[in-house]
Amino acid sequence: MPGQRVRHHEIPIPREGLVIAPSLFAPGPMVLDAETGGQDAPVLVYNVSPTTDTAAGLRQQQEEDRTAALSDLLGHTRANVLESLRSPVSISEISRRLDLSHPSVSRHLGVLRRSGTVAAERRDNLTLHRLTHLGEAVLGRKD
Repeated sequence: MPGQRVRHHEIPIPREGLVIAPSLFAPGPMVLDAETGGQDAPVLVYNVSPTTDTAAGLRQQQEEDRTAALSDLLGHTRANVLESLRSPVSISEISRRLDLSHPSVSRHLGVLRRSGTVAAERRDNLTLHRLTHLGEAVLGRKD
């Protein structure tokens, strides 16, 4: 690249070979030694620049994969209950949104609270349920 200094190193390639890894985030090519790369072999990382359509497709595919994995892990209904907590809500509101009975929502929230993904807080005479930091991480929120 113009104006950028290029450094050259020689890195011995062991019998195990060389791992070549594309990266959306690498600013340019880089080599990681076997210890840093964690692959028992040096890793050559190179930058790939997807087109706008490809990038949008990757993001959509990741979201679909995450949603499917969450349903596989928690079950469809419990995953939906967790998703419904993007903002603090009451059991009645979750029940209405998801067309579930109050006892069913209450049972799912109990499991989610015990897992540390949901917290409950009293506001006046109403109990609101919200995501914890762990719940946000499970859902992949970047807030």
